[in-house]
Amino acid sequence: MKTYLRDQVDWKQPFPAEEYAVRRAKVRKALTDSSLDAIFVTTPANITWLTGYDMIWYHLQNLTGVLVRADSDDTVFFDSSAHTTIISTTPEISQVVYVDAAAVSGTVDESISAIVGGIADKGLSGGRIGLELWGYAPHASVMEALAGALRKGGATVEDHWTLVEKQRFVKSDLEVQHVRKAAEIADLAMAAARDAIRPGIMETEIEGVLMGTMMKAGGGYPGIRSMIGSGPRSGTHHSSPTRRQIKQGDLVFVDFCGCYDRYHVNVNRTFSVGEPDPRWTNLMTTAAGCIDAIVSELKLGDSLSKVDAVAQRYTDESGIREYVWWVGGYAQEIALPPDWCGNHWLNPRFDIGDPPIQPGMVFNLENQFDVWEDWPGGSGCAYIESLLVTENGLEVLSKLPRTLVTV
Repeated sequence: MKTYLRDQVDWKQPFPAEEYAVRRAKVRKALTDSSLDAIFVTTPANITWLTGYDMIWYHLQNLTGVLVRADSDDTVFFDSSAHTTIISTTPEISQVVYVDAAAVSGTVDESISAIVGGIADKGLSGGRIGLELWGYAPHASVMEALAGALRKGGATVEDHWTLVEKQRFVKSDLEVQHVRKAAEIADLAMAAARDAIRPGIMETEIEGVLMGTMMKAGGGYPGIRSMIGSGPRSGTHHSSPTRRQIKQGDLVFVDFCGCYDRYHVNVNRTFSVGEPDPRWTNLMTTAAGCIDAIVSELKLGDSLSKVDAVAQRYTDESGIREYVWWVGGYAQEIALPPDWCGNHWLNPRFDIGDPPIQPGMVFNLENQFDVWEDWPGGSGCAYIESLLVTENGLEVLSKLPRTLVTV
């Protein structure tokens, strides 16, 4: 670590030191409750949440991680020497062990040896260690090799890939401020995209408007590329913008996240270039009521899955089920590529539980429709809202109409 670089940090950090201390304390309690001595955190979003470290290249052999101990606030950061400048300018990193000697050319065995040695230096070679064995990085074979080396050294190794994420789900007041800023940025970008849509513009140009608007507002690149589809592509799901030019009469689908200090807020809207076929208007207007039903019925303390139950009931009772591709949602979190989906889903999965709704939770609700009846203008339509749980109930974060908007 280069202390002279740290002394030159002259830009505002995402959070004060006290906020990170609270986060570490939550993880330490979770470790104690799970009878763990420590956890070696390798999930990129968890690393950022714990330290503020924001790095872009979590490749398959990358073993960047942070060791958090149950009995001490003494954390150790492990990383490539290639990232010396990032580490030196991340104030929450106090101790570092470099896992390779030469930039990014070190071997996996070299990294594992450095990590096992660093953990042993803290007196934990025979301890009970949690690893995050299910995640985007590094590759499962690398994590298995690390687990094997720790076991060979005398440690008991367990998979606790959800332990840190469970601590993240309920956000602090400072995190909620970041969420609100991400929502503000998302609305600015969506409004700019709406104003740019016209016959002749390419889908990729709309993406440029989104990204330029967000960056100018102090945002960042979302964890997933924007999803933009027009005309026959308006029913797109999970596809990136193309060079297709917008035509009069097209529906235009725009789905992305506002991102601020890696906190994400999802918004999706559908626009019509000129007056739409009334069936599109009716479908979107009817679907919009799903959010009203959720906000009206959900109370603090209700299970997270009740949000999904209300959404499914409304969809059935309103008579639009035949067009549904998906109605549902998931947690909106701090996130890094390649994903922005939290693992708390409204329809619980991954055995992560079905927690009661409480202030500080943020999740989205999607209404996605495929129409295979050759209605003029497109192949589908959709909207997504993100909702913040407050002391007064659920709050819709976007201020933009979710019905079909004519441009």
